[in-house]
Amino acid sequence: MQDDTLSLKKVQTLNWLLLVAMSIAGLLFFSGLVAKSIFIGGLIVTVSFRFLERDLTKLLTGPLTAVKGRFFIKYYARFSVVAVILFFLIRYRAVDTTAMLVGLSTVLVSIIVTTAGEAKKILSTKEAS
Repeated sequence: MQDDTLSLKKVQTLNWLLLVAMSIAGLLFFSGLVAKSIFIGGLIVTVSFRFLERDLTKLLTGPLTAVKGRFFIKYYARFSVVAVILFFLIRYRAVDTTAMLVGLSTVLVSIIVTTAGEAKKILSTKEAS
């Protein structure tokens, strides 16, 4: 369980670093609107991911039947809130849609990079033995 927690912390740390770096790059190479949109998209997905982590931890550590229904209710409620927020941001043109999609991808990129790093460590350990 310690390695799982460490990997999750790596994902979260990398996610924040990517979000800041991508927002700064958006400001330097494009505009303030692009930087703001990247940051807003990244913030939305990061907060949602954090709540998902907390709910999954509760689900997996407690009695499965008691928490399972509540987990799915919270999951779909959170998904609905995110969808409504995204709808209003896009509807009222408060963000650049493409830049916001880039920001929304930060968690996915963090997971892929962390997974690739962990896989590389495992493969190099197996090759050494």
